[in-house]
Amino acid sequence: MTDDARLSGLVDPAKLPLLYHTARNMHVRQLTGVAERKLRHAVVPRLPVDFDARYERQVPAETTATPAPLAANTATLRAALPDSLRATYRERATEVAAGAVTFAGHTVQVEDDAGGVDWFGSGVTEPPALYALKLRGFEFLRYLYLGHDAPDECPDAVEAARRWTESWAESEATRVGEPGYLRGAWTPHSVSLRLLNWARFYAWADLETHDREFAALVRHQLWKNARVLENHVEYDLGGNHLIENGAGLAVAGAFLDDDDLWDHGVRVLVDAADQFLADGGHFELSPMYHVLTLTRYLTVLDLCRETGREVTGAVRRVATEGTRFLAAVAGPDGRIPLLNDSVYGEALPADACRRYAEAVGVDPDVVAGRESDPAALEPSGLYWLGSDEDRLLFDGGPVGPPHLPAHSHDDLLAVSLWVDGRPVLTDTGTKSYVAGPARQHARSVAAHNTVQYGDVEPIPVGGSFLMGRRVTPTVRAGGDEGVDWVEGTYRREGDAGEGYRHRRRVFCGGESDASWWLVWDRVTAEAARPVRSRLHVAPGLEVSADTAGDAPEGALVVRPVDAAADTALAHLVPVGAEDVHVGWSPSYPAFGRERERPSVTLRADGRDVSMGVLVSTRPLHSVGVGRERGTASELRVDGSVTRLPRVGPAGE
Repeated sequence: MTDDARLSGLVDPAKLPLLYHTARNMHVRQLTGVAERKLRHAVVPRLPVDFDARYERQVPAETTATPAPLAANTATLRAALPDSLRATYRERATEVAAGAVTFAGHTVQVEDDAGGVDWFGSGVTEPPALYALKLRGFEFLRYLYLGHDAPDECPDAVEAARRWTESWAESEATRVGEPGYLRGAWTPHSVSLRLLNWARFYAWADLETHDREFAALVRHQLWKNARVLENHVEYDLGGNHLIENGAGLAVAGAFLDDDDLWDHGVRVLVDAADQFLADGGHFELSPMYHVLTLTRYLTVLDLCRETGREVTGAVRRVATEGTRFLAAVAGPDGRIPLLNDSVYGEALPADACRRYAEAVGVDPDVVAGRESDPAALEPSGLYWLGSDEDRLLFDGGPVGPPHLPAHSHDDLLAVSLWVDGRPVLTDTGTKSYVAGPARQHARSVAAHNTVQYGDVEPIPVGGSFLMGRRVTPTVRAGGDEGVDWVEGTYRREGDAGEGYRHRRRVFCGGESDASWWLVWDRVTAEAARPVRSRLHVAPGLEVSADTAGDAPEGALVVRPVDAAADTALAHLVPVGAEDVHVGWSPSYPAFGRERERPSVTLRADGRDVSMGVLVSTRPLHSVGVGRERGTASELRVDGSVTRLPRVGPAGE
């Protein structure tokens, strides 16, 4: 993107409120960091100083390494991976041998006929920026050292890794101090990844034995990159980036046997430990980023053991509590819910991360979830209703930390549902971080299983990571006489008839062989507008009218595509809606990937709208909902009556 294009985006009047609220919530450290980085970009390339040579002079004349601890840890990590993922990595390693690299759904031929890599060529910069960050972070080396047990299984890929490392070291474009260096070759996140990947690759390939010249080059690059990162730790940005920085420095310190580097990295990780909430969840509220950051702490925990270093309390606490959270938040299918910016294939699979945790010393009871209370995720705003393989997840917390809106979505009071261990109602995921229609949709309220008033976004979103004035829900939960419940409420302030209040209550009950959930919404506003409640059904399922002769009017049935007519996962009965529409919506289960899925939309118009949907795992014949002051007070199903718990005045 050109500077003119960036400027035009910044002065877009429609984005000014988003820019204001995004900047208003940022910490002083973030704002000063942004200013410092821009100043470096403007000044450093113009100074008559060779900054690259300065860092080169900081590399010791004689370098050594202690690769055994990291080799052991890499083997432990590799053993935790499922066979299917390792097979995919081996396929990707074969691509590397042929000069191509796949990241985030994009495959690019990065090597030219002469064996060099144009690190800033159009093929690298045209895909989403995440591609370039990962390529320059040498993330493709993971395909080798995690896909294969030994380097002799993929010699051509190992040789490509050698050529590309030499290309990086010799390129004028990758010198420190080149224009835009902190947003290109020397983005601290990419530097962190290079440290992790070069060190793991060196240990796995046993370079000291098989290629001493290459080994010396990698050690030299590790020292240089570590020195750069020491001066550019992303305290200003914070979040998951800071954890990547800390892990990169700690791994480099363990590998190069340098206590100062190790201590610096551990200090960063200790400083970042407060990103994890009281329930162990990462505060950006993305299960994907939770796994990514937890994995870094698990690696450092294991390196403490492998190198005989003392385990810092904060590192052990995050490793333990983060694993406990992962066990509690994973769905009945064993996978993470795709809340906020989450996709599959970017972080370790949840079960692999838990195996890794146990292998590096986390208590097996914590790993297995035997010490986890699935209902006790209140600090992250998450509540489970149901049991075993039939469960609903209620997302009632804030959308994320106010000062870090980058990975937050407009998912206030959204629900996800699993039946018989299979996803039925799902979140949307993320196709890309590039500003555009797909990014806008993925973050919008319409992409989530919640309610929208008119065309209003509860929290305006825009660009790649901008977010407007926040609203904060209040949540309560409880249970009475066999019915569990959770209630979330928020109020959106606004002019021109855009202000409203949304309250959602979810009740859960049932017998041992069947479960039901009643999702009930009330929206009150000054202006009458359409109110829509959306239910996005998992890809691979279909929604159709329930044609059973005794089914309630308007009932729908959800079943696997091509399944027998009598094979249903869930039965849906809308209540109080003026219109029900079954259509389609996109889902983004992985970066760069889009899948179509069924979507059910309930609609009613007015200033005070109450409606809901009953979801049951068994067929229904008659359904009625009694109401008091706009809320569901009684559920009548097939002749039986269930009094729903009164939540109390705070919810009225």
